Amino acid sequence: MEAQKKKMSKGKKILIIVLCIIAFLLVVVVTGGAVALNKYCQVKDYTVSSAGDIANDQTVMIAHRGFRAVAPENTVPAFEEAGKAGFSAIECDIYRTKDGVWVIQHDRHTYRMMNTNKFVEKATYEELKNADTDNGVNIDKYPNLKICTLEEYLQICEKYGMQAVIEFKEENNHEYYGEVIDLCKKYPDVKVTFISFKFSDLQELRKLCDNDMMYLVQKIEDEDIELAKSIDNCGIDFNGNKEENFENDAAQIKKCFDEGMLVGAWTIDDPAVMKKLVDVGVNLITTDCITY
Repeated sequence: MEAQKKKMSKGKKILIIVLCIIAFLLVVVVTGGAVALNKYCQVKDYTVSSAGDIANDQTVMIAHRGFRAVAPENTVPAFEEAGKAGFSAIECDIYRTKDGVWVIQHDRHTYRMMNTNKFVEKATYEELKNADTDNGVNIDKYPNLKICTLEEYLQICEKYGMQAVIEFKEENNHEYYGEVIDLCKKYPDVKVTFISFKFSDLQELRKLCDNDMMYLVQKIEDEDIELAKSIDNCGIDFNGNKEENFENDAAQIKKCFDEGMLVGAWTIDDPAVMKKLVDVGVNLITTDCITY
């Protein structure tokens, strides 16, 4: 009987140890997640610099989410500031609201940028419009800043003579892509390029239009080049900060050129990196803070 009690006691000890380990791991995961989320939500301190001695006549400078180094990203002020700064193009990210309005937002959820907690695609436009953007560079200058629609963005592109670079963020709206094409056609003077990390997005878009497209990748692989080749008028837009893309005298970048592809690089905030890219022939440069 005494031996049985000792055995049960040992089993309980093991259970307690296991539960403590699980509890510790949960605390680590939750704490780590909270720290990562807090860091993600922090506004980066950008240093605006000029590429006047780097850029050439062929260099197309694309303002990433608008000129987010001086105004909150993906908002009307960010796009307006990009126009005033003389950018050739502005990039944005789009989602479709529950009631069919295409709006500009980078994240699926509004937590980081707005004073409401909603999944963009599960909210109505009215719900999003009733909230304010409350994060981003110089946010204090823009009280009551509302979410920007795709149409407002296109109007700004037209006003400043900038190209539109539109990134599709989700794969579950393919049946509505025609709405975006029709909206873009209302602004015939605006050159529109569609981009996505999801190749299926580009395939669906190619069925509907002949616009330039760019396949977004982290590292240029042979498979990526073959995929881009499989649809007309599609280039490669790669992470220009990854050294892997410059291996063997930038062999993979040069393969893209050999296939006659447009080649772009994102997101370049260091003039020294931009110079490497321009020197190797890349002329589409997406940036947060480098101006002409």
